[in-house]
Amino acid sequence: MTPNSQTIKTDILLVGAGVIGSGVAMHLGQLGRPAPGDIRVIDFDLEGSLSSSELNAGGVRGTWSQPVNVKMARLTIDWLAENAEAAGYRDVGYLWLKTPESMPAALVERDRQIESGWPVEAWDVAELKKRVPFIDKTADLAGAIFGPRDGLVNPNGVKNLLRERARASGVVFDDRSLLKAAERDESGGWLLKVERYPAQISDSDRLAVLSGGQSSVTPQTVYYQAKRVVNCAGPWAAGVAKILGYESPVYPTRRQISVFDSRGLESPKFGMIVDTSGVYFHPEATHILAGFANNNEPHGIRYDYDGEGFFTESIWAPLYERASVFENLKHVTGWAGQYEVSPDESAVIGEVSAPGFHVRAFEAHSFSGHGVMHAYAAGLALAELMLKGRYLTIDAGMLSGARFATGALVRETAII
Repeated sequence: MTPNSQTIKTDILLVGAGVIGSGVAMHLGQLGRPAPGDIRVIDFDLEGSLSSSELNAGGVRGTWSQPVNVKMARLTIDWLAENAEAAGYRDVGYLWLKTPESMPAALVERDRQIESGWPVEAWDVAELKKRVPFIDKTADLAGAIFGPRDGLVNPNGVKNLLRERARASGVVFDDRSLLKAAERDESGGWLLKVERYPAQISDSDRLAVLSGGQSSVTPQTVYYQAKRVVNCAGPWAAGVAKILGYESPVYPTRRQISVFDSRGLESPKFGMIVDTSGVYFHPEATHILAGFANNNEPHGIRYDYDGEGFFTESIWAPLYERASVFENLKHVTGWAGQYEVSPDESAVIGEVSAPGFHVRAFEAHSFSGHGVMHAYAAGLALAELMLKGRYLTIDAGMLSGARFATGALVRETAII
């Protein structure tokens, strides 16, 4: 590739402006105090209409099985609580229902969570019935685990807050920009070829581009020269890695969410509840939002929602087995979004480490649905590594992508 008159020079280029990319950008800006344009972020879908940051359930929690994930969530939720109005944070809790088989391991995890500074309660069935009386089918339960500081947020509000503060620190966001090719330049930095699409683009063309299909729009070619590149591309992270010249074992997969009316449960007031079936649900305005992860879902970017069939089979049937009030449910709407999944279902954060690969590339992706609840801490960790040379606030060294080659996995089991 040869740069031309349209080449944009920058110190750091982030690829991906979802909640993670925006979090990294904010901390890079605040720690580095760059001149305007020294840190830039490119994204094809800046408004995020099809991003994982938007199409998620809006939960935040510190109830994780891995201490590093608990600590990152704790730091992020503390920040969300400080900015509760802008982020829409409400500490309404997460409630995990447990069977006699799953409760012992949950209690071990609870001890780790408490050791990591996160409050977690264990309830027996009597306490569960007292606190959440509409859950009346409990014969298979041993009790529940409750995180009182866990809760719900407005994902769009969180992302916009991160971006607002990033821009205030001199970070520039470039919309409708899609990375297509990259090579190392003579100075040891990067020359990157980017396709720039018009600001106004149809829904069908936007979906085609994000799904790897053909668009009817002809983009403009723009080049970037950057000293360092950061892969924050979420479900597209493996593709960006390949463009940058290394392999990543992460992959995208579809997750579906349904919204429904429950006529037997007036004015629902509770936080996120995770059933033993894997169905999770919480109030969403006057409705209830619920999701379920199909572990047999094929890998790849898909945005088609299976509609009432998915709702009836995967959501309604398990919920009716849990509570009589869910006998008559009315499907309202739903959607499909993307999870970005690593082999151990923990995130990938750090400097790229791959055979024959040189420095000056970093990554923060594959949060498996927990990007919103880790964005502040993950962004701070990577910004400290890039600008200070080491982790200072929270040690994310174990989350380096190098772990997949060495087998030092950080296997996270509290995934929904």
